[in-house]
Order: sequence, then structure tokens, then C-alpha cells
Amino acid sequence: MDVLTDLLERARARGAAFSHSTVNGPFGLAFPSVPGLAVHAIVAGELQLWLDDREEALRLIGGDIVLVRGGLDHHLATHAGAACGSLADFMATSRVSDRRFVSGAGGDPSVFFCGAYLFEGDICSELLSLLPDTIRLRPAAGSALRTTLDLLAREMEADLPGQQTLLDRLLDIALVQMLREHFMTAEDTPGWYRASGDPQLGPVLRAVHADPARPWTVESMAAEAALSRAAFARRFTAALGVAPLAYVTDWRMALAREQLRDSGDQIAAVATALGYASEFSFAAAFKRHHGVAPGRWRAAAANYGS
Repeated sequence: MDVLTDLLERARARGAAFSHSTVNGPFGLAFPSVPGLAVHAIVAGELQLWLDDREEALRLIGGDIVLVRGGLDHHLATHAGAACGSLADFMATSRVSDRRFVSGAGGDPSVFFCGAYLFEGDICSELLSLLPDTIRLRPAAGSALRTTLDLLAREMEADLPGQQTLLDRLLDIALVQMLREHFMTAEDTPGWYRASGDPQLGPVLRAVHADPARPWTVESMAAEAALSRAAFARRFTAALGVAPLAYVTDWRMALAREQLRDSGDQIAAVATALGYASEFSFAAAFKRHHGVAPGRWRAAAANYGS
């Protein structure tokens, strides 16, 4: 399993909502934050999107897509000086079907899709931390992402049986394609994404994510890469910014937090599942990494969640 797939599956990313809106004339909408990613795809018109500062608004034209990182309120309008009404009021007054909204009586139409991907858990936070506040994409005509968005648009207009199932699958595909496009062009692409395509390092990352409990050593990781121990360690550290075994530990600790929070498994069972020889060795590693024992971390996470 590659790293991006593993992160998305463990973050339990899912398209929670997707809507098609047509607004005739000037407008402004205030979007509340979501615990994941908000996405807006512009079909027609010229719009502005901003977070807190209108002076830093992004100009969006037909064909543009923008992602907004979770936890951030944002605004979408025909111009940055527009007064922005609530999304709830807009939906209540302009709904024409479950997913279609039409508003306004005159002026140039703005046509756009809005959606939200909900993520869950601690690994969600790690994935989102890799992203800037906003990401603007301009997929080329005929590209895979553009094709997926066109299919989404057609499916929403058709309103046929099985629509929700098909929309869910297309939204899953679109999320991977959008993140791929961003990471391929971003200046601060995470090391694991670049390394995933490396002919030597990619197999190592897939093996670690497929079997984190394996008793990994630098030697066994080097064997997966078909490199000498020294050459592998240098190449891995240069590409990912951490030493090989530090990467393994970081990933195990992310999985540990997930299991401690989301499962009722005993700490000893969590330790075994992650490849630790004993509960004591796991607890020591967890405390070194987080500064608190796993039992106390679990209790704090439960209190926070309640």
C-alpha cells in the first residue's frame, strides 16, 4: 500500500456533501469551516475566495478548483467587497432539489460546485498539516481530474437511481487526483510523496505501511530497496528528512494514537499489533515520543472527545 492511500484510508476521508449552484447577479456566501477539506469548482463566472483578509482574495475563473483546509471559515463572492450571507440561508431559500440551488433573477450567472471531505482521527490532522490554507488548481482540458469533474457534473444533473453510490466513488477519485496534482507541483511537497515514486525507496515505504509490525532494521529496509545499508540510509534520510528507523517509529506512533483512541484494545494488544516485544517496551517508546504514558494519553483523548 502506498503512503497516500494509507493516509487517506486511515483518515477515513469521505465526500460528505456536494452541490451545484447557479447564482444570477452579484452575491456573497460565508462558508463555515469543516473538519477536513472544503472544495469549490468554478464552472462559469469570475469569483473571489478569501479567508479573513479580503485583500488576499484568490481570483477564480471557470475551470478553477480551490481546496480550503479544514478549520478555516471562508467566503466566496462575485467581488471581494461583497456582503456575505450565511450558507444556511442560501440553501434554505434557493434549493430546487437535493443537490441543486438556483438564486437571483438578473445579471451574469455564476455556476459552481461546492463540496466537503470529512476526515476523522489523529492521522487526519497529520495529513491536513501538509497542506497550505488554500490550494488553487487549474486542471488542463482532457486531464484525468477534469474528466472526473465533468462526470460529477453530469451525474448530478441526471438524478438517476444509484446516484449517491456513483457520486461517492467519483468524489473519492477526485480527492486523490486533486492531492496528486497539488503535490506534483508544490514547492514543499512532503518527502514521502517524492520518495513514493523512487524505484528504490518506494518499495520500502509500501512495505513499512503494509506491515508496520515487522521487526524493521536498517538492513531489512535496505534489502527491500536493493541497496547497501549505508547507501540506503543516506538516500532515505536525504529524501524524507528523517532516518529510516525514525520514520518507522513515527508511523507506529501515529497508528498507536489511532488505536488507543478508537479501539478498546488493551495496551498490551496495541503493543503487539505494532511489533513491540512487550507492553513495557511500547510504553517506553510512546512516552519518549509523546512525553506521556499511553494510558494517560488514552484517558486524555477520551475526555477531549467527550
